[in-house]
Amino acid sequence: GGDVRVGATAKVEVPGMASFHASPGPSPCKVAVFVPEKKGKPASVRIYHQGAWGAPVCSKSFFRAQDVEVKWDPKGQAVLVMTHTDVDSTNQSYYGSTGLYMLRADGEFDCVVPQSKEGPIYDVQWNPSGKGFAVAAGTMPAQTTLYNLRCEPMFEFGEAHRNNISWSPHGRFLCLAGFGNLAGDMDFWDINKKKMMGTNTCHCAVGFGWAPDSRYFMASTLTPRMNVDNGIKIFKYNGIGPVIEKAEDQLFQADWVPAAAGVYPDRPQSPRPKGEKAEEANAGGSAPSTSGSPAVKPKAYRPPHATGSLSALMRAERDGGSG
Repeated sequence: GGDVRVGATAKVEVPGMASFHASPGPSPCKVAVFVPEKKGKPASVRIYHQGAWGAPVCSKSFFRAQDVEVKWDPKGQAVLVMTHTDVDSTNQSYYGSTGLYMLRADGEFDCVVPQSKEGPIYDVQWNPSGKGFAVAAGTMPAQTTLYNLRCEPMFEFGEAHRNNISWSPHGRFLCLAGFGNLAGDMDFWDINKKKMMGTNTCHCAVGFGWAPDSRYFMASTLTPRMNVDNGIKIFKYNGIGPVIEKAEDQLFQADWVPAAAGVYPDRPQSPRPKGEKAEEANAGGSAPSTSGSPAVKPKAYRPPHATGSLSALMRAERDGGSG
């Protein structure tokens, strides 16, 4: 919010720094800095606070970390650090090894995030509410686990061929998907109820994301990753669909138009239309494996007021329409 014309107000010298990551949320700003391994010295992540740049508030060393992915929680109070090395010392993977750590920005807590299943970490994503995070890890079929802010496992989604985690903007719904080199299966969960709402499939999906109202999920097939069957498919929050499907000769990117916070309220699941059967969800919390027979796709539901266009669906949602 400051005037960028003023120029730099402070400088921090970190020898060997490879990357830095500024926190979201209110002031003071925090910055996580990554310094890679060098000459036998371990890699490290250090967190600096605005107004106290002279020394890091906290620091964590990693002996097996050639590169890292740093993810701040939405409130800027903690970071998840996913480490990666090109060589797996256990010889269990050709793609190297991974690890996951959490650091509180105030330096009061840090830990190794325990994996529910041994193997590579495919994805880790914070809940937008800041109440916890989800991790997909382990040899395929992977295990996806929900953790609290103390890195304690709170819920197991079960084993399935899933490598992507996508939270709805309000943090109520969650899509666990197997995109990229997997079959494109998707599971849609209600996190508040800890129940699966439905499943679906979108083959060859590359891009994906939730609408700002948390009621629709888009998956897209993009070039140059895929040079055929480019286009988008839009599903309801519970996996019903596609309610909209649009093909393109070439599609490079597809994104939702963002909305300011508060434009769309946080809404629970809508009552299902009369005669529409819900996908049977496993009450025990285990997502079904896709190694056997393929799941039956739910039938597409189109509200009576919908015209089939995305803008009509979004207007209806904003104005309090059904769905």
